[in-house]
Amino acid sequence: MASPANPASAPATADCDVLICGGGTSGAALAGILVRDTTLRVTVLEAGPDYGALADGGWPRDLLDASTLCRSHQWAYAGSAHASHSRVTGYDRARVIGGCSAHNGCVALIGHRADYDGWAALGNTGWGWDDVAPAVARAKAALRVQIPHDDTLTPWQARFVEAAVAAGIPRSADLNNPDEDQGVAASPANIHDGLRWNTALAYLDPVRDRPNLTIVPQALVDRVLLEGDRAVGVEAIVDGERRQFRAARVVLSGGAYGTPAMLLRSGIGPGAHLREVGVPLRHELPGVGARLTDHPALGLFMEGAAELGREMDARRAAGWSPDEQTLAKVRSQSCSEAFDLHLYAVSERSPASGAWRYQIAIAHVAPQSSASVRLASARPQDAPLIDHGFLTDAAGHDLDGLIDGVELASELLRTTAMTSAFGDGPERLHRDDLRAYVIDDVGIYYHPACSCRMGPSSDPTAVVDPYGRVHGLRNLWLCDASIFPVIPRANTCLPAVLLAEHMAAWVADSAL
Repeated sequence: MASPANPASAPATADCDVLICGGGTSGAALAGILVRDTTLRVTVLEAGPDYGALADGGWPRDLLDASTLCRSHQWAYAGSAHASHSRVTGYDRARVIGGCSAHNGCVALIGHRADYDGWAALGNTGWGWDDVAPAVARAKAALRVQIPHDDTLTPWQARFVEAAVAAGIPRSADLNNPDEDQGVAASPANIHDGLRWNTALAYLDPVRDRPNLTIVPQALVDRVLLEGDRAVGVEAIVDGERRQFRAARVVLSGGAYGTPAMLLRSGIGPGAHLREVGVPLRHELPGVGARLTDHPALGLFMEGAAELGREMDARRAAGWSPDEQTLAKVRSQSCSEAFDLHLYAVSERSPASGAWRYQIAIAHVAPQSSASVRLASARPQDAPLIDHGFLTDAAGHDLDGLIDGVELASELLRTTAMTSAFGDGPERLHRDDLRAYVIDDVGIYYHPACSCRMGPSSDPTAVVDPYGRVHGLRNLWLCDASIFPVIPRANTCLPAVLLAEHMAAWVADSAL
């Protein structure tokens, strides 16, 4: 990417050329690319801590340990999976440099060609698979994505793959094949030497010594500063004090929960809701916070299996033993394109008893249900009101798909690979019984997206145009999973990095 023709085009009062609000998965990647490839002065405001370069030794072990999910550094969002759900569901999001790429299970999937061709068909020119494939390749290289060898699988994961193949799911050579409709394998992963290779390590570490990069940690962005229809900066709370940061270009990268909340606190969004929470309307944009989507998920759990437990103990004692690593892409009965379900193997050892617990998790990765992100108040310290609307599509598409997934997972548990460890598989239940189980047990796959959708101005639900610019405002971009027009059939970390790789040149182009 070439430097812009006039990189010093920021107003004299600007603190920087590009202000990125959120140093998470997309934001850290975007900052690193711009600093590396241009002379633009880039400032990153991150609400959590910045632990510096990996070589400095300051990163906490739990953020680096790729064998298990990290539970620290949380925003502590929570809500209900749907209106009739009695339990509170935690909506884990990371509050730290690198964002959820520093938190997650390191599954680095891109989805299917149809996802991106579908985006283009909705009017998002330049987002078809052939358009984004080069950016995908760059993102995979930066994150050091590799396919684990079979000899790295735990005994539980190896049984899962064997059972899936026995149940008729083809063995995949690469789950990131964009034309593959079904398959099971070890998932491509952003893991390097056992470390969770997050976007701060991948994109910021190589440029931390550059003079055109500034990172401000513990900076909670409140609102965008507007002069007429032009974004000129933001107001943030840094170490308890309010500060203004002015810039020629403002990019919000707070994720599918944080980005709509920042816009709404700025008076950008649906006027009726803003009046409810006492925020003056500055720019009517009905799609802000609407259409929030995530992959609904649930699991089948198994315990016991003494011999398998001994094998798992031996594997852990020998070295690398990840909780998650194998995944199957499959179709529900109603799926006619690509695939719409993930089945994946999870294991967990109780720190108290030492007993192993195993799970086949099921996620619907082409859901039709969606809901919203709304403000609880105008205070940036107050978490937004989050409603994923799981299982609310009128046709019952998502519910039926998950029921099919439970039936498929049950078939895996009836194969010899599973019965030799756990005994007879589950009894075959009537779909009405499975329906009640899914409704009661459904939870989240932790892939929130689509709350500020990308689309042409003719789309009343669109918040940004196909370049990532907020409709009707100048100098304001969004770059995170909130802008996905439709959630892809993938864990959303790699697609979120794809955004930064694909959009960086547009953000850098002062003439755009």
